[in-house]
Amino acid sequence: MTNFFDDLPRYDHDDLADLADQPDLGLPLEQQAALADAVQQRRRSCDGTLRAAREWAQRAGVDWPRLRRELEENGGYCDCEVVLNVFGGDFDRSFDVDGA
Repeated sequence: MTNFFDDLPRYDHDDLADLADQPDLGLPLEQQAALADAVQQRRRSCDGTLRAAREWAQRAGVDWPRLRRELEENGGYCDCEVVLNVFGGDFDRSFDVDGA
């Protein structure tokens, strides 16, 4: 008898951890890093909205309704939650833009 799980891709534990750490926002890595930086800079003045994320999206020419949906689906309902829930608060680990 064949197990249907045999056809699924195999990941070791480290691969699964890496996949779980990355948000799925539909943005290139550089834009995710820029968004994280913009929101991080304003996080201490979070007013319970996504104001910093929205302002960044407008400056970057990113479709705000789509980005807002993606942020909320990843637990980011305000700017401080974007920092903590979407990006995990550890930007050096989440964004390896230089490939280091």
